[in-house]
Amino acid sequence: MKKISLIGMAICCFLLAGAQENDNKRAAIFKTWIKLNNSPQIVKGVLYEIGDSSIFVSESVSNPTLHEYRFNDIDLMKVRRGNSVKRGVYNGAGIGFVSGIIASFSFVGDASVLTGPLYLMLGMTYGAIGSGVGALAGTIKDRIPIKSSYENFEKYRGNIQDYSYKKEVKDARKRFEHKGYVGFSMGLSVAMDEFKTDVPIDNYRGMKMTGSGATLTAGYRFTDKIGINFMLRTNSYSTHGDNDMPVYWNLDSFTLGPVISFPTDKKYHFDIIPSVGFASAYMYVDNEETYTGEGLAINVTSAFAYNLSKRWVTSFSAGYLSSKQQYKEGGSGLARDIDFKLGLAYKFGKRSL
Repeated sequence: MKKISLIGMAICCFLLAGAQENDNKRAAIFKTWIKLNNSPQIVKGVLYEIGDSSIFVSESVSNPTLHEYRFNDIDLMKVRRGNSVKRGVYNGAGIGFVSGIIASFSFVGDASVLTGPLYLMLGMTYGAIGSGVGALAGTIKDRIPIKSSYENFEKYRGNIQDYSYKKEVKDARKRFEHKGYVGFSMGLSVAMDEFKTDVPIDNYRGMKMTGSGATLTAGYRFTDKIGINFMLRTNSYSTHGDNDMPVYWNLDSFTLGPVISFPTDKKYHFDIIPSVGFASAYMYVDNEETYTGEGLAINVTSAFAYNLSKRWVTSFSAGYLSSKQQYKEGGSGLARDIDFKLGLAYKFGKRSL
């Protein structure tokens, strides 16, 4: 029941941030900083409207006195959403708090009366870290290099329209998107069964089926619907029993496979990531490796992702991994687990935006 509650909390936190975004979508205000090629002055204001070959900037929405700047006068635009730092703090704190509670489940699950305070302490710690990361992410501006080129103006028109306070009647079909990305996620993991039976260690009573884990991903998208993804995954499980020395299992894997995406709108997309590779199950006693397994691995991960900006993406994922292990010390086993994780990814490419 605890596991279901924690997973539900993570999903609600993730969807709430997106719902707030959609509720305020029409009222979104983006600030812009424009470097002109014929003046050292940096133009600052609200990106109000997009014309056929120019943009219109106002001092504020309440005072829409418009100033027009043609594409051939613009060298570089920088854009950032209003109150983005505050929004980053709130979103980062919320995601960090839930991530901390999920990650702490395997560590304080048996702490009886101390469980609640420890959950809260770890949640607040992760929340503080998340708010700092969110604040930092909120200071980042998207860069749009016009370079006095109408070709560039048209190439980035769809992106600029997304930032405009006054929405265009005819939406640009094409938008520039970064192709490469790296990401990190962490959360709750659940083992399906013992990774190895008949472990000859005194007081060893088996694995705890609930643990925690982290995943590092890197990939490249060929289109908005297909790409390739590399995943480095590690999940850890403590054990039952009154051992004087710490005993725990790790299930590590690295897999490679395609990313199949189903965009629902400009902000959301659902990903399915089937992949194959290698996995190793390790048993540690007093931080020394006692059993070492290896074998081929099959991993299937699904993720619901939300674009915070042109570069930052947050996600909630569920993954399943299965690997038949052959242990160097003798014997075999089937290592299987599922995990539920909150993640953050950064998109990059050769061009600025």
